[in-house]
Amino acid sequence: MNALKAREIIDRTLYEDETVLAFSAVTDVDTQAPTLVDSSPNFWIAVTQSRFITVGEASGKATSYRLPEIKILEVRRKLLGGNLLHFDPAGYGPGLGLSTFKIHDKVAAKALPSLIASRSQAPTLRQETTSYTSVTVKSPPHLASLIGEESVEFRCITCDGACGGILKGEETIYPECSGCQRAVTKPSTSEC
Repeated sequence: MNALKAREIIDRTLYEDETVLAFSAVTDVDTQAPTLVDSSPNFWIAVTQSRFITVGEASGKATSYRLPEIKILEVRRKLLGGNLLHFDPAGYGPGLGLSTFKIHDKVAAKALPSLIASRSQAPTLRQETTSYTSVTVKSPPHLASLIGEESVEFRCITCDGACGGILKGEETIYPECSGCQRAVTKPSTSEC
């Protein structure tokens, strides 16, 4: 995935009054953390006034986090290792939730510390809603025995993020889209 495609994915998640303040390709150099969705260590990151957004190269999906809710988000400079962004949204620590991203863009690496320093005072997102469409997806071979050959995912109509799904006949609708953080509402029958 190139920078243009990654930026396009991020731009679909933005709110009307939100802009990208920093954007960079990164590589997760912490191999201890389990990888559930992406099988590639390569990501794109963006910071806005209110959110930290990641796009996995393998999945092509955005996931966003409200800045004040992130437990660990800090840039550390290593003498020979370059700039590393330590990111742990829930504060679980090494081996469970910590990602250590090597930042590839020097301009973004310089801008990030000041952008995330006051993240606890980041403005709240305006309340917006989105709906979803149902998409049938083929399960990865290693999960087919657990969840079946196919599953139904609910995808955001605004950003194509995850809004829930149907697993083993059980329907789950997330309160918010994982990509854009908009509140999820049920679609009208014509949208499904």
